[in-house]
Amino acid sequence: MKKICSTFLLICMVFCAAAQDISSFSLQVKAGVQLPGVYGKERDSVSMTNKTGLVAGLSAVSPISRHFVLKHDVWAAINKDQSRLDIFPISAAFRMANAELFAGPYSGILLRADNYGNGSMQSGYATKNDIGFTIGAGYTFRKKISIDVRYVRGLVTLIEDPGNKEQLKAYRQYVAVTLGYVLF
Repeated sequence: MKKICSTFLLICMVFCAAAQDISSFSLQVKAGVQLPGVYGKERDSVSMTNKTGLVAGLSAVSPISRHFVLKHDVWAAINKDQSRLDIFPISAAFRMANAELFAGPYSGILLRADNYGNGSMQSGYATKNDIGFTIGAGYTFRKKISIDVRYVRGLVTLIEDPGNKEQLKAYRQYVAVTLGYVLF
């Protein structure tokens, strides 16, 4: 019984000591530039989404321990051809000395597109929603200003031709560089 109590107390002390180093929840605004691209076997068939765009949104950080945090990002990605709401629901991040590496899932919800189709289309192309993953790195200056570089890769075919059962093997990808300001 003494061993169990000693082990329990030791675990409690370790968690209490670790809790002293954990920073609190933070929220920041971000804005930057998006450099979109297309990958896949038939990427040359798609040219509409390769225009540079802007991104702006919010990022929340939930600390787990001194070096591990969970990031939750949502931003609007806008270029000439389309607008999307890109959601990064939970990205695991490793932080050390104001630098971080992160990775997680991604979802892109189409808000506007020049060639957004409907269910009754018989020809032409329709842009679609997307899911995929993201990886990236960031750095925070003086706990208030941050810069992130993020790579996003979609796993859903980018567009479809309703008149053809075969989908184009073209997928969304982009690199985004954002500056952030920590609100709290």
